[in-house]
Amino acid sequence: MEKFQHITTDEATGTTTHFVVRTENGGVFSTDSLDLLVWILSGVIIVKDTWMTECLKNPKQICNEWEFLVEKIRYKGTVYDTVPQWQQAMAKATMPYLCGVYVAVVIQDYPNLISLASIVAAHGGVICEKFPEKQNFNSGFRPYLHVETGPFFVIHDGKIDLEIYKNDPDGMYSVMTETEFVHFMLGRKIKRNKSHNPIPALNDLED
Repeated sequence: MEKFQHITTDEATGTTTHFVVRTENGGVFSTDSLDLLVWILSGVIIVKDTWMTECLKNPKQICNEWEFLVEKIRYKGTVYDTVPQWQQAMAKATMPYLCGVYVAVVIQDYPNLISLASIVAAHGGVICEKFPEKQNFNSGFRPYLHVETGPFFVIHDGKIDLEIYKNDPDGMYSVMTETEFVHFMLGRKIKRNKSHNPIPALNDLED
């Protein structure tokens, strides 16, 4: 930071373009922190800490971050190779991964709400202030990139009985824990709605 004071900071901000992380052997970044995962999923360039070492040896390496990119992340024991996909998707402004997704958190005093809400909003989803009742939406609508997934994501901690929503006959609810939600995000699996007339969440005159 002393060497490159004009471009470095130890506080991440909205203008951050590069995020330096310590990696394991093989270049894998390992974390279970939702606060750090916000940056992985934000599309900023994630680089290995060895980049800093090389920059101190040769200042010209500051323009050579591409040789130090993090490509894999380990979360809760599972390794994903989707880090570059998140960077590319955000850089190219592709359709948001959570477009058409409504997220309801049913955890009392949930400590990670700000981080979760940040992820949801960044990827086109909606954090619900009230629990989404399916009768208030068009029956059968699905997120455009997740046609086989219920659009109402219910994030829970296992302390509330949600069987009625897990067994919803219309499949409108996707009940998951925070951990399962993160796996869903890092997996970045897409199954597009190929219908020529996809069902909207709401009618044009509704909000």
